[in-house]
Amino acid sequence: MRNIPPINSESLAFHSLLINAIPGNNLVLLPDAPTFTIVAVSQDYLTALKLQREPLLGCGLFEVFFSDGRNQAAAQQLRQSLTQVVETKQPQSITNLRYERSYFQTYLLEGSAWRVANKPVIGPQGELLYIINTVEDITTEVQLVEAAQANRYLQTIINLFKEPMQVLQPVEEQDEIIDFRFTLTNQAYAAYANSTPERLAGKRVSEVFPGYKETASFSNPVETYKTGKPLTFEIHYDQDGLDLYNLMSTAKLGEEVVIHFTDFTHLRHLQLQLESKIRELNGSNQSLQEFAYVASHDLQEPLRKIQSFGDLLASQYADALGDGAAYVHRMQTAATRMSVLIRDLLDYSRLSTRPDQTTPVSLTDVLAVSLADLDLLIEETGAQVTVDSLPTVLGDLRQLGQLFQNLLSNALKFRRVDIPSRIEVRYRLVRGGELTFSGQPSQTAAAYHLIEVSDNGIGFEEQYRDRIFQVFQRLHGKNEFTGTGIGLAICEKVVTNHGGVITASSQPGQGATFSIYLPA
Repeated sequence: MRNIPPINSESLAFHSLLINAIPGNNLVLLPDAPTFTIVAVSQDYLTALKLQREPLLGCGLFEVFFSDGRNQAAAQQLRQSLTQVVETKQPQSITNLRYERSYFQTYLLEGSAWRVANKPVIGPQGELLYIINTVEDITTEVQLVEAAQANRYLQTIINLFKEPMQVLQPVEEQDEIIDFRFTLTNQAYAAYANSTPERLAGKRVSEVFPGYKETASFSNPVETYKTGKPLTFEIHYDQDGLDLYNLMSTAKLGEEVVIHFTDFTHLRHLQLQLESKIRELNGSNQSLQEFAYVASHDLQEPLRKIQSFGDLLASQYADALGDGAAYVHRMQTAATRMSVLIRDLLDYSRLSTRPDQTTPVSLTDVLAVSLADLDLLIEETGAQVTVDSLPTVLGDLRQLGQLFQNLLSNALKFRRVDIPSRIEVRYRLVRGGELTFSGQPSQTAAAYHLIEVSDNGIGFEEQYRDRIFQVFQRLHGKNEFTGTGIGLAICEKVVTNHGGVITASSQPGQGATFSIYLPA
C-alpha cells in the first residue's frame, strides 16, 4: 500500500491530539488492508466502550475486536466497508452493525447495535492517508424500534380476535390495589369505550369506565393478581351506560393480569325475549285452559236441560207429540253429540303443554285400566286382545291413560263386521338410528320404546296417514261411526308431550297399526 505515513511515537501522539479534538466515538485507521492499524482513538470512544488507549494503538482493528472468532458476520460487514473506502476513496456506512460481547472479555457491550461511518482522509496528491471510523451506539434505538414492531405485530394479531381482551397493570397505594392501568387491549375491547387500543394504552381503567370498581370486573382481577388463581365468571355489566353480558376469564402473567371476554350480550337479550314470550304464552295457555273449562261448564248446563226436557217430552208427552217424537229424538241425539264434543275439546285443551310433573308410569298398568274400562264393549264385540309386557316410562298417568283409551276405542270402533275383531299390543326397544319414518320425536334419545297397537279392522288409505291426527278430521261420516274427530289428535298431543312421536300404517280392509315411540 503506498502513501501510508510511518508509525512512530511522535506521529501517534499527534494523531491522538488531533482525534481527541473531534467529538464522537472515533478511531483513526491506516488504510493498510486487511490489517487497518489503529493509530488514534478519541476519548469518547474509550469512555463508551470502557477501553484503555494503550492496548489499542498500533494494533490491527480486527485483531483487537474479532480475534476470539465471534461476530464473524459483523467482521465481514466491517471489512467490506473499509475495503470499499480503500478502493473507491469514498465514504461508506453500515446502518446497523450487530456485535455481541465475548463472554471471555468484559470491555465490550453484549448484544449491542452500532451505526458505523468510514470516511477517507485524502492527502494533497489525492492519496488516501487515513480512514476515520466513527461508531454510534444505537442499541436502545434499535430495541425501541424492534419493540414497537413487535407491539404492532402483536396488536395486529389480537385485533383479529372478535372476543374482547385486555392486559392490565395494577395501580397500588399503600400496598393496596386501587385501580388497574391498560397495558394492552384489542379493538373488540376498545369498542366498548368508543376508542382505540392506542388511545387506551397507559390510561387507568377507572378513567374510561368509572363504574367498574363496583363490579366483579375489578374485584376478581384483584383476587387473581393477589392469589395467582385464574377465575372464570359471568357478569352483567350495567354501569357507565353499558348493558353487557360477558363470560370473563382472568389469569396472572408476571406482574400483570390478562382478561379475556366472551361476549354473549346478543344471545342473552334473545334469551330474555324468549323467556318473556314463554311467560306470555304460558299465560295465554292458562287463560285458554280456564276459558275452555268455563266454556265447557257453561255449555254443558244448557245441554243437560235440553236433554232433561227432551226426556220429559219423550216419556210424558209422546202420544201428544205424534210425529214430533222423531224430532225430539233427533234433538236428543244432537245434544248428546254436542256434550261429547265439548268434553273432548276440554280434554284436548288440557293437553296443550307438557305435564308439569312426571313420575314413573307402568304402561302395563295403564293398559290394564283401559281394558277394564272397555271390558263391556270388548265382550259385546267378541274382540280378542293380546298384550306384550310393556315398559315403565316417565310421564303423566292421566295423559297416558287417554292415549291407550283412545287407541283401543278406535280399534274396537272401526272393526269389520265379517270377521272377529283382533287387537295386538306389541313392544320392543329400538335404537335412535333405526327410525326411518319422516316424523321426528320431539326429544332426541339414544333409544326409544316402540309400542304398536294393531287391529284387523277396516283400515284407511295411506294418503290420510297425517290427516287422521288433526283435530276434527274424520274419514267417515258421523252416520257410519260415532265420534268427534278429536281422539287421535289427543293421542298425537300426548305422545308429543312425552317427547315422542306417533305414526300409523294401514291398507283399506287390512287393519291399521299405530306406532308410538317414547324416549327410553
